[in-house]
Amino acid sequence: MMSRIACIGGFLGSGKTTAIIQAARTLIARGIGVGIITNDQGHDLVDTALVRSLGFHANEIGGGCFCCRFAEFATTVQRLAEQSRAQVILAEAVGSCTDLSATVCRRLRQHPSAQFSVAPLTIMADPVRIREMLSPRSPFDGNVQYLFGKQLAEADRILLTKSDLLDPAEIDNLRGEIQRLAGDVPVGVMSAKTGSGVSEWVDLLLTGYSGEREIQLDYEAYGQAESTLGWLNGTIDLAADKEFCPAELGEALISRIRRACGQAGSAVAHVKIMFITAQGNNWIALTENQGHAAWGGTSELPESREASMIINARVCATPERLRQTIEECVEHATAERRIRATVCHIESFAPLPPTAPVVATGV
Repeated sequence: MMSRIACIGGFLGSGKTTAIIQAARTLIARGIGVGIITNDQGHDLVDTALVRSLGFHANEIGGGCFCCRFAEFATTVQRLAEQSRAQVILAEAVGSCTDLSATVCRRLRQHPSAQFSVAPLTIMADPVRIREMLSPRSPFDGNVQYLFGKQLAEADRILLTKSDLLDPAEIDNLRGEIQRLAGDVPVGVMSAKTGSGVSEWVDLLLTGYSGEREIQLDYEAYGQAESTLGWLNGTIDLAADKEFCPAELGEALISRIRRACGQAGSAVAHVKIMFITAQGNNWIALTENQGHAAWGGTSELPESREASMIINARVCATPERLRQTIEECVEHATAERRIRATVCHIESFAPLPPTAPVVATGV
């Protein structure tokens, strides 16, 4: 059976996971089997837990981006195709990754296996991030802005996400700004929240083909951009003698994190917190210092005495400072509510510098 692989990229917080979930639902409604691959520099992803909780076949590739772990990526693609009979595999790349066209899509096209074809490379861009990156007072430095622009420039299709938050004039203006950064790359508009544009994107993934829009990339600037960001992944068990409200805790915790980052002058790229209880799960996300966090689920979790919490934070801070910030915020938020927090796993790091790959024909 021939499977189709669709790589989806875009900067942290651009809405990739939500868009992938909506695309997966659309494909399944059409009778098409779907597999999802998540990706991170570390382990314990909110995204992986989320897509699995929704019933999708999902595999996680941790410890490096798709290009650095290409052999594992290709094996995972084949396994999803064979074991879950996925006809379309949606692969979400790390939000700080670029050069996907050369290091992943080209290698997939040249792969000796005849079991899959490659869909157009989609790069997501959300309105807030575009404005931040183009602002003279951007919270992100020039290397991160360079990375952002290169992500857009290599796309076969760019999708302006969260269009439900924009009026038509704003959409036209942002599309113009994207074209200024990315040249002649086609720009679509989508809202995963309302479903607008999702079906058209799915049609493209099914019928279009990955091009060869490869970029000239300064790997030193790329590496400096990645090193600017501190990454933290953690899993924490919560227990209390009296029932507590996960939503209230989540909002208080993420509010503390936002204030702490603001006071330290640390730009927030993405913070996600997922709560898992016996009654289900829900997650809250923050993608900027000045904005409001948003819940991803449709219903609030009932009060509980026990829960697990997964935290993924990507912030412009040293790994040590980021870990200290998150641990202090968790300690204060839980202590105020007389909740016992037990850390099961926590890791904080900066990604290793990427190296320019040598892509051999047939690899």
